[in-house]
Amino acid sequence: MSAWFNYIAVSKIVIFGLLVGAALPALFAVGVRLNADGVGATSVARRNPVLLALSWLIFALVLAAVLLGVLFIARDFIGHHTGWYILGAQHK
Repeated sequence: MSAWFNYIAVSKIVIFGLLVGAALPALFAVGVRLNADGVGATSVARRNPVLLALSWLIFALVLAAVLLGVLFIARDFIGHHTGWYILGAQHK
């Protein structure tokens, strides 16, 4: 580790950025595609309940990740105003 550059912190930021910046939107796009195939968007296609259920499961996963991220960012604010210290928030 250099005195002015923290390689471990940079690698954590890059990995998290790739996960949030690329993986979540890609997962959402897969969910949209499965939803379109599941509802039978074309005139010759029929409904496929398995694909439809899988798409909604993916949407729920993406929504949970977004909500968890918002709660993580606001954890100190939530702890200060409600007394619920969640996700590692510290009482000050």
